[in-house]
Amino acid sequence: MKQKSKETGLAGVCEVITANMGLHFPVDRWNMLTRNLTMAAAEFGFQHFDEFTHWLLSADLEKEQIKVLASYLTISETYFWREEPVFAALTDHIVPELIASKKSGEKSIRIWSAGCSTGEEAYSLAIALHRTIPDINGWKITILGTDMNPKALIKAETGLYSRWSFRNCPGWLKANYFHHLGNGNYEVLPKIRNMVTFSNLNLTEDSFPLHTNNIYAMDIIFCRNVLMYFTDYWISKISQNLFNSLNPHGWFVVSSCELSSQRFPQFRTVNFPGAVLYQKSDKKLKDLKEVPVFGPNRDLPLPVPITWPITTEIKYPDFIPEILPEPVQVNSNLMATERDLSDKTEPEVVPMTESIDAVSNRIRFLANKGDLSEALLLCNKGIEWDKLDTGLYFLRSSILQELDRTCEAVASVKQAIYLDPDFIMGHFVLGNISLQEGKLSQAKKYLTNVLDLLSSCADDEILPESEGLSAKYMLEIILPNLQKLTI
Repeated sequence: MKQKSKETGLAGVCEVITANMGLHFPVDRWNMLTRNLTMAAAEFGFQHFDEFTHWLLSADLEKEQIKVLASYLTISETYFWREEPVFAALTDHIVPELIASKKSGEKSIRIWSAGCSTGEEAYSLAIALHRTIPDINGWKITILGTDMNPKALIKAETGLYSRWSFRNCPGWLKANYFHHLGNGNYEVLPKIRNMVTFSNLNLTEDSFPLHTNNIYAMDIIFCRNVLMYFTDYWISKISQNLFNSLNPHGWFVVSSCELSSQRFPQFRTVNFPGAVLYQKSDKKLKDLKEVPVFGPNRDLPLPVPITWPITTEIKYPDFIPEILPEPVQVNSNLMATERDLSDKTEPEVVPMTESIDAVSNRIRFLANKGDLSEALLLCNKGIEWDKLDTGLYFLRSSILQELDRTCEAVASVKQAIYLDPDFIMGHFVLGNISLQEGKLSQAKKYLTNVLDLLSSCADDEILPESEGLSAKYMLEIILPNLQKLTI
């Protein structure tokens, strides 16, 4: 009876959240909602979850209270240069076409990162323009990052990031556009930071396009992993407002998991290698071969999504693991040096009834905040509950690498491949690391494994744990390297 009462209360809270923010929490996300509301309760002055939910059901929330609540409900995973094929389309085709179209008029480019979270996407857009426009100082550049989460915007404005924000991004990005502060912390260089401004905005509450909030006549709008959390009504309304905020022939970018001709019928779909984008008009994109390419380093190698040093050899398909798939033991002395136990508490114990997807989301949330040790503890706990989840081993290996615990990271990725010998990303990572270390024969073998595995995949199939890479795009990455290794 008590459980039914709790579910009734959550259903009511979901209605309150939808009414105030347009966010939609289906039943399969209620575990995450409960956890986030529990964290929010303390900031609102409530010691018990039930008291907080009862208050939410009866309170007339003020605007500042909605912002505080949003800071706990709009948790998003983000990092620099996310979905590399999208940025390739931007730097190789879209921006050069914009440059060509504006040479005879005002030299200006306006970009909006809607739902920018902690700023990695907005700064990535600034880096993309800086790399692509040869005389950028002669252009008027506007890059606006907005989010309904004020806490995320505070971090974005500092321009300070940990190594976790650079996972899966090309090495040149961190080396050329950030200042290393030590201890795994990096600061955006002023030339990039000064290109971006941030502002608090609720897509369901604030009006746009509107000159007073600088949201109008945009050339490009990024709104990735945002609309998926809204109700159908708000998705339709917001997407139309975004459409109206674009210049004629402007571009609209959503994440690969949000692509839908039914959702965005007002846009024209344009296919690029490994990516699909939307355009506002019926104007045909120029032949890609005729689009001029600006900027240096056009021959840079494709970025490596994930990297680990590797010293052991994996034979495929007759793979025999040296380490069985059991959780890696955590060195308590090392853990004590990684965090101040005096002012941090153990991460909350997630009920065993919670889905692995929810646990993974929580791990990524902790890692995004920079709490890598907390994320690792929860990841180990998740593996204790489900020793057969390949994704958790793979996620743990990336966290361990960020903590400079290479041996354990290697062990974890080996465990992932043991559980799934056809795990493409595991073999891909080993191939890339072998290339970096000059172990060319190993690299050729690992990349050949990937090629063999891809032969059974559809071109548009998204590879597990690849952060949105399709099988076709993976082929475009590995084939040039394999050709070099064969010569």
